[in-house]
Amino acid sequence: MEIPLAIFYYIYAAAVLVFLIFTLFNIYHLMRFGYLTISNILIVIFYIFGSVAILAISWDYIGAINWHQSIQIISTLNAGYL
Repeated sequence: MEIPLAIFYYIYAAAVLVFLIFTLFNIYHLMRFGYLTISNILIVIFYIFGSVAILAISWDYIGAINWHQSIQIISTLNAGYL
């Protein structure tokens, strides 16, 4: 029995999508309901740059993986050993 490696890619993509939705939600609330000070703006900018850096690094790492491979979970029994 084998599991395609691409399943992990789709799980990662779903997690990134959820992260982006929460990021937009948080930035909206920081700008709409937070105090409009330089520290609030700097925190939002730092958060955006940090998030972009982490996503870019992870995208670079997952770009080097061959997603067409599969992981063998249970080895099949050879008929000669039965």
